Amino acid sequence: MGRTSISNSSFYSNKGKKLYEGANSRVGTVIFVHLDDSEAEPLELPSDLTDKVHDKQFVIGYCKIVQRGESTYNVNNIPEYPPSNPDEGIPLLGETVQLVEVGGKLAYKRIPNINLNAGNAVEDALLRGLPDEESGGGSKDYSTTSQTGTANSSDEGDRTTKFGEYFEKNQINPLRLYEGDKLIQSRFGQSIRFSGYNNDENILAPTIIIRNKQNPKSFDELKEYQHTEEDIVEDGSTIAITSGEYLLNFVPGTEDSPFDTEPIYHTPPDELKGTDQVLVNSGRIILSAKDSEMIFYSKGDYSFISDGKLTIDNGNDGASIDLNGDLLITTNDNDMKFLASSGEIYLNTESDEQPLVRGQVLVDLLKDLCSELQKEIHPTPAGPSAPPSNASAYAGISNKLDTILSTLNFTE
Repeated sequence: MGRTSISNSSFYSNKGKKLYEGANSRVGTVIFVHLDDSEAEPLELPSDLTDKVHDKQFVIGYCKIVQRGESTYNVNNIPEYPPSNPDEGIPLLGETVQLVEVGGKLAYKRIPNINLNAGNAVEDALLRGLPDEESGGGSKDYSTTSQTGTANSSDEGDRTTKFGEYFEKNQINPLRLYEGDKLIQSRFGQSIRFSGYNNDENILAPTIIIRNKQNPKSFDELKEYQHTEEDIVEDGSTIAITSGEYLLNFVPGTEDSPFDTEPIYHTPPDELKGTDQVLVNSGRIILSAKDSEMIFYSKGDYSFISDGKLTIDNGNDGASIDLNGDLLITTNDNDMKFLASSGEIYLNTESDEQPLVRGQVLVDLLKDLCSELQKEIHPTPAGPSAPPSNASAYAGISNKLDTILSTLNFTE
C-alpha cells in the first residue's frame, strides 16, 4: 500500500478548533497523504528542471486538505499542499493541520498535541454521505458534522475510515523535560534527547539518549498523557552518550530475563558515572566491518560476560594472542593457569605436588629398564641362572615405548 486516502473527513475536536481559530488562521483536515508516487499527478516544475528531475518525487509528503469553511468539495479538485517543515513528520488522515504561507504559497504545518501517537486526529470521526460539488446540496449536513465531530450517514453507505489503511492508535507517553532540553519524539515511541542537566545533582553533564521504543510495561503503569522518562534497561534499543554526573542506571538483562552468569574476574564500577560513557543496549547487537578491519581499543580492562557460549571462527588466517601477563581459564570450576613470569602451567590444580613428566625422559628410562631386565641373571646353588625366558617380551615392550610420546603436544 503506497498511499493513504479517504473520500471525506471530519474537522478535528472542539478543543483543537478553539486553539487555532482566529482571523488570520487557516486550518483544515487531511483527507489524502502521498506516501509514494504511485498515484501522483505531475507537478508544474520550472522549465530548467523539467528535463532533469522526475517530477513525481516532489509529491512525497504532500497532502490534500479540506479547509474549514468549505461546505462541499470534490476530492479530485482539492489542491495538494507540501509540508512547511518535513522534519515534523507526515500527518494522519483526519488530522487537523494549519496552513501557513511559505514563499508566497500555502504549506501545511502540523499542530502540536499532547497525544504523541495520534495527534489531534479523531478516530472514525469522518464524514459519511457528504455530497461533493457534483451532487449538490448537503451543506447543512456538513456544517453540522464539522461543528460536532459526529459522523453523518447517507444512502451512499459508510465511507468512514480510521487514521489510514494500517495505522493503529497506541499509547505513547511524552517524556519529562529538564531545563534547556531539546526533545525529538515520534508517534511510535522513538525519541532523541539532547540534555545537559538530567541528573540528580542538576549540574551540567551533556547527554544524548536515543531510544527506539517505549517500555511496554509502562503502558500499564502510566495514564495516557502522563509524562515518563527513558528506561535504558526495559525500553527498546537504546544508545546513551553521557558525561559527568549523569548516572547510567544500567544492569545486564531485564527484569523478566536477568543474567545468570556472575562475573569472576570483572569488577564493575560502583556507579556508572563520572566520565564520558557510551552505552548500547538492545535485544540483539550486530557489529559488522564489511570490507576492512574491526579494531577495539581499551585503556582499561575489557570483559565479555554471557549466559551463552563463546565461539570464535577465524576462517582464513588463524589467531595470535600476545599476553603480557598470566592467563587464567576456569571451566566448570576447574582452573587452568599459564603463569607468564615463571612459565609454569597448572591444569585443574593450584598445587605443585604432582608435576607432569617429561615424555622423552620417561621413555629413555623405561628403555633402560627393559634392557636391564633382559640381561637379568640371578645366583643359584647350581650357579648363575640363564637370562630370563621372557627377555624377548621385554625387547618388544622397549620397541613400542616411543608410541607413548605425543606427536602434537610438547613441554619443556
